[in-house]
Amino acid sequence: MKKYPHLSSPFTIRGITFRNRIFTTPTGLTYPDEYSGAPDFRTVLFYEKKARGGAASVTYGETPVNNVDAVRRPNVDVIRPDFARMIFPAKNWIKYTDAITRHGAVASIQLAHAGLFAEPVFNAGGGTPVGPVDMDKENGTHVKGMGKEDMDRIANDFAEAAFCAKSAGFQKVVVQCCHGWLLSQFLSPVWNTRTDEYGGSIENRAKFPLQVIKAVRERIGDNMLLEIRISGNEYQDGGWPLEDVIKFCKMVEGTVDIIEISSGDYHNSEHHCWTNPLMPHFANMHIAKALKEAGVKTPLTAVGANDDPGEMERLIAEGVVDFISIGRGILADSDLPRKILTGKEDNIRPCIRCCDCMDRIYNGFYACNVNPAAGQEAYLLNTPAVEEKKKVLIVGGGPGGMEAAITASKRGHDVTLVDDKDQLGGTLLFTGKDENKDDLKKLMDYYIHQVEKSNVNVLLNTKADTKLLEELQPQAIIVAAGATPRVPNIQGVEKAYHATAVYYTPEKIGKKVVLIGGGLIGCEVALHLSDEGKDVTIIEIADQVVRDANMFIKPTMHEQLEQMKDSIHVCVKAATTSIDGNGVTYKDENGNENFVEADTVLYAVGSVANSDLVNELRAWDGYETFMPIGDCTGASILRKAIHGGYFAALDII
Repeated sequence: MKKYPHLSSPFTIRGITFRNRIFTTPTGLTYPDEYSGAPDFRTVLFYEKKARGGAASVTYGETPVNNVDAVRRPNVDVIRPDFARMIFPAKNWIKYTDAITRHGAVASIQLAHAGLFAEPVFNAGGGTPVGPVDMDKENGTHVKGMGKEDMDRIANDFAEAAFCAKSAGFQKVVVQCCHGWLLSQFLSPVWNTRTDEYGGSIENRAKFPLQVIKAVRERIGDNMLLEIRISGNEYQDGGWPLEDVIKFCKMVEGTVDIIEISSGDYHNSEHHCWTNPLMPHFANMHIAKALKEAGVKTPLTAVGANDDPGEMERLIAEGVVDFISIGRGILADSDLPRKILTGKEDNIRPCIRCCDCMDRIYNGFYACNVNPAAGQEAYLLNTPAVEEKKKVLIVGGGPGGMEAAITASKRGHDVTLVDDKDQLGGTLLFTGKDENKDDLKKLMDYYIHQVEKSNVNVLLNTKADTKLLEELQPQAIIVAAGATPRVPNIQGVEKAYHATAVYYTPEKIGKKVVLIGGGLIGCEVALHLSDEGKDVTIIEIADQVVRDANMFIKPTMHEQLEQMKDSIHVCVKAATTSIDGNGVTYKDENGNENFVEADTVLYAVGSVANSDLVNELRAWDGYETFMPIGDCTGASILRKAIHGGYFAALDII
C-alpha cells in the first residue's frame, strides 16, 4: 500500500492527466538562445531534471508576452514570433517540451507582463511602460495609463503567446496574476486607483484580467490547460482583501482550470513571495482553505514552503488543495517528488529557504546554496571519470566536509572523515537549540544520515595533524576546518562571550543582554533570546542592522525586530568602547558616551579562517592533491563550504 495514496494519485483535467499531485513552480535559470529566444541547452537540462525527478507538472519561468513593453530584466525568453526578424521561435521550444513530456510530466509555461515595472532598456525600441494609471516611477521613467486599445493589444499578446506555447508542445499555460505584475496591478487597489469602469470595485478592477483570461482560453481552445497564479494576500497596506480574492476566483470558474495561490507583491512585500526561515511553512494553505470554504470550485494548488509529506497528504485528503506546488524545494533536490512517493523522504536534500537563489538572479550567477549541481547540469557533463580509487582524507565534519566525503565516496574512493568533536555537524550543531533554525537542522540531519549510510569511515574526537597523515597516508586531502569567531578589540572583552554561548552554555546568559554586532547572526540570536524572555540591546557600528542579509531576509528581519521592539532595542552608528561587569559603554554618532546595563555581554563580529591548520597539513609532502574549502579559506556563507566540498571531490580522479 502506498504511504501517501492521495498525494500519489493521478488527476485528470480536460483529458490531460497529472501522474501525481506535486507541481513545480517557476524557479529562475532562464538563459535564452541568442538567435531564437528559446531556452538554451543549459536551461533545458536544468528543467528536465525536475521532470525526471517525478513532478507531475514542470512550469517554465517568467516569459514575457511581448518584447515591446512587457520585459523587466535581461536574459528572458521569447515565445512569440519576432516579426521584425521573421523568426518564429515556437518551434525552437520543442526541445524543451520534449525534455519534459518524455519523462511523464506535463509541460507548462508561465506568461507574464511586467506592466509598470517593465524597463524601456530591455524592450525593443525602448518602449514606454504601461500600467493601470499614469505615473512617474522613482527612477524618472514615465508609465502610461492603459487605454482600451492598450488592453486589447496586450490581451491579444497573451493569447498569441499562449497559442505559440501550444504549438510548441506545452500542455498547460500559466497566466501570471500575482506578485505585482500587470494583471495583479489592475486587481490591486494599491496600484489601480482608476476612477473609470476599470477601477474601484473588484468587478471593475477585474475587467482587464478577465479580458486576458478569456482571450487566452478562446485562442488555445478546450484541449489545453489554463492556470492562473494569484497573490492570496499582498501583505501591503491597501492590498486586495480576501473577499476580493474569493470573488475573482469565482469569476474565472469554467474558464480557468487551476488556481495557484502565492502571496506578496514583488515591489512592496517581496519577502512574502518566497518564504524564508523566519516565516512558517505551508504559508498559503490557510488562504486555500478559505477559498474552498467560500465555495470556490476550481482546483487549487498553493506554494509556500511545503516541505512535510505527511502534511501534504493530509491537505490533499481533506480537500484543502488539489495539488501541492513546490519551488525551491525541488531546486534543492530535483528528485524530491520521486523520493516522497517511494518512501525515501530521509534522502531528500532539504531547502533551507535562504532565498539566495532568488537574490542571485539579480546579484550573480543563479545557484542553490545546498545543491551544487543546480544550474550546472551542462557543465557537469564534463566531469572526468575516476581513473583510480584513491585514499581520501576529509578534515572537518561540517556541511562542507560531509558533502565532500559523500561525493568522494559515491565516486568510489576510500574516504576517511575526521573531526575533533564528538559528533558531526560543525557550525550547524547549534541548530537543534533554536526553533528558528529548523530548516538548517534538517540540512544537518540530512548530511549526517547520508554519511551514516555511506561507506565513509568516520573518526570523531580525532585531531588532524601530521602524525595522522603519516598513519593514514592519504593520496588526496580536503580540509574543511572552518573558522573561529573574531574577538573584537574592546577593553574588557574578556568579560563577554561569543553569541553562540546562548546555545552551548545557556546558564551563563542573564536577563539583560547586550549584543555587540548587528549582522544577521547577531539579530538571529537576539530574536532567540527574546523568545526566551530576555531583554536584548543590539549595538551596531554601521547605520543599519542585518546589512549582510539578502534582499528577501533583510525586510523580514526588520519586521520581526520591530514586532519585538519592547524586548529588543537597536542602537546603530554606535561604537562600543568598553565592557565591564555592569554593562557596555558606547559612543553614538555624535561622539556622546552612553552606558547600557547588562547581566551578560555577547558579541558577533565575524570570524577568522582557521588557516593555521590548513598550512600545517599542506606542509606534509605525501599527498597527490590538497584542497582547502569553506570558511578555512576565508569566512563566508554555507554555499561556499558545500559547493567547495562537492567540486573538490569531483576533482579527485
